[in-house]
Amino acid sequence: MSSDGRDSDGPAQSGSLTLDRGLRLLELLAVEDRDMTVAELASSLGVHRQAVYRLLTTLRSHRFVAEGGSGRYRLGLGVIQLTRQVNHELRRATAPHLRRLAHEFGATTQCVVADGGDAVALAVVEPPESVYHLSQHSGARHPLDQGASGVAILMGRKPGASDPEAVQEARRVGYALSRGKLTAGAVGVAVPLFDGDGHPLDAAIGIVSMTEVDAEHVAQRLIEAAKQIADGDI
Repeated sequence: MSSDGRDSDGPAQSGSLTLDRGLRLLELLAVEDRDMTVAELASSLGVHRQAVYRLLTTLRSHRFVAEGGSGRYRLGLGVIQLTRQVNHELRRATAPHLRRLAHEFGATTQCVVADGGDAVALAVVEPPESVYHLSQHSGARHPLDQGASGVAILMGRKPGASDPEAVQEARRVGYALSRGKLTAGAVGVAVPLFDGDGHPLDAAIGIVSMTEVDAEHVAQRLIEAAKQIADGDI
């Protein structure tokens, strides 16, 4: 690397370094969840302030970063729009699997995503031939630590000492299971979703049945579907 901080191996590698810094800057703003100064960003990223200014100029032009008061910066609306597009693609990728599982088990199936401390139903499929099943709609939410889908999202994250017992148990057996946590008489089974590289998507797929189910069998089918979703295999 040259003395001015640019990569000496040519434009392509230098462009990759710039992209890496830009992504790290966005991740930093997301993790800190507060407005940050250029000096704070430069110190945290380990780069010169001038490099941060260049990154911010580009990111602001795409609305990924917005300028707050007193020369501070925060995530911009472009990030929210990008997240919406990701959710749209996730909904489309999971839909055929949810339909098959709803038909197979005669139970409501869903894809749930994390939104702060809540689990939010992104897509819901009700079984076509079952009279007795849970009726739910997209957008329904509940605390992450309640219900199988929320626990499945938490089990997909990096383990921590303060993880609830239900999350620890879910990691041990490989799936999340709940009975009557959100709806009396309902049994929920869910597994986390990952991308093709094994990174958690902060999302889960699962079923909610109003009758008893073979949890291990259901979980195995969900795990198979989750792998197909990660591989892009519909």
